[in-house]
Amino acid sequence: MKQLLHLLIRFGLILSGFLFIFNLPLIVGIGENSIEIHFKLFWDVVKSDLQFLLQIKDAMYLGYIKELDIAGSYQYTMTILIVSLVSIILIAMVVAIFIMLSPEKLKDRLKSGINFFEAVPDLLVIFLFQFFVITLYRATGLKFLQLYGVFGEKPYFVPIVTVSFLPLFLLLQFLLQVITEEQNQLYVHYAKAKGIGRLRILLVHMIRNVFPLIVLQLRTVIWVLLSNIYLVEFMFNINGFTRQFEKIIYRGGDFASLIACLLMLSLPLMVMEAAGWLISKRIKGKEVVSL
Repeated sequence: MKQLLHLLIRFGLILSGFLFIFNLPLIVGIGENSIEIHFKLFWDVVKSDLQFLLQIKDAMYLGYIKELDIAGSYQYTMTILIVSLVSIILIAMVVAIFIMLSPEKLKDRLKSGINFFEAVPDLLVIFLFQFFVITLYRATGLKFLQLYGVFGEKPYFVPIVTVSFLPLFLLLQFLLQVITEEQNQLYVHYAKAKGIGRLRILLVHMIRNVFPLIVLQLRTVIWVLLSNIYLVEFMFNINGFTRQFEKIIYRGGDFASLIACLLMLSLPLMVMEAAGWLISKRIKGKEVVSL
């Protein structure tokens, strides 16, 4: 019951944030020789938008969502997001464990390489993938990857690899940092003194203790993935959810459709937080886990 109330309050705050932020530019106006403040206009528009959101039975309610292919494009974008997120988690965990079990010299070199790739700009990675695929096709005539979304086709492999590249190094860098800090805890030294192997200590004890921190970092990873998905769908001309969202904005779509799309984009973050809370609580037993 407490968690349900927390979610309802959070949903109300998110909705209020959308209403205020979208209409915030109305407060400030430019007069002939001065800057004018229009609080009454701002408040009137906020109330008007709120009333429109409550008119569920209106025939024009969610009009643009009914016109556009929202369901298909959302499924496609969320497929890229889910596959990318699962791949990032699995690869980052495996690589982090390998690095932590490596000799010190090799570990330092691998950490330096991860720090370098984590600082690479998103657009550079997208351009490099485009350049690689196009150059390979021109040189060999081999078209083994679909790059652009043309004629209704939607590529999967290249967008997934592209959007996952930088978030992978972001999560990997974070994992190495928290695991390195966890190595200094007393229980780790105690386990080593008892003769427990490094791999068992890492998998059974350390990963379990840092898991709530990993869940917190996954929210940042999802934000980066969503921003990368927007870039990829734009650069590769893919008719995904973010492109449908653009159509609603540029065509002056109804406010309810805009809010619905934003809530759909926020859904992965809410699901991740709920799943992380449940898994963390199961790992920790009855101990309260605060996210």
